[in-house]
Amino acid sequence: MSWYHPSTLLDKIFEAGILIKGIHGALEFLGGLILFFVSPDVIHQFVVWTTQREVLEDPNDKIANILLGLTHHLNGGNRIFLIAYLWVHALTKLIAVIGILRNILWAYPFSLITLGLFMLYQMYHIYLRFSVGLTLITLFDVFILWLIWREYGIVKARPTAKTEAS
Repeated sequence: MSWYHPSTLLDKIFEAGILIKGIHGALEFLGGLILFFVSPDVIHQFVVWTTQREVLEDPNDKIANILLGLTHHLNGGNRIFLIAYLWVHALTKLIAVIGILRNILWAYPFSLITLGLFMLYQMYHIYLRFSVGLTLITLFDVFILWLIWREYGIVKARPTAKTEAS
């Protein structure tokens, strides 16, 4: 089994984007583990402790207040949804990234479909409540989708393209 080997600048950008997605997936999985094993009260107290100085300096600090609000409302139902969302998102990303980096043909359409579905969910959230950060992430995802589509065409055209996951 051969691993992906970038040859052009665009290939290297593609590889970097895929690796970023893989690292993000690993961090999401880790975040889900933390939410699973650490109580919401402990998480909230940790965020209070880490943001306390910033809030004292600037009570309107946006990031600190968002983090405090998110952890304050981290109850049973929200927590379970967040853990499930993080793990599903992480698992699909990691399957896609490993498959693409291993040049497995089915990983490309899998990536296109799953990333596309997650992007639709992101766009729904942007529609409900505009967020510059989420908009930038979605634009990055559009670029990655295009790179995956481009690479899929190249890999599929090769006579040795793999059709099985063996």
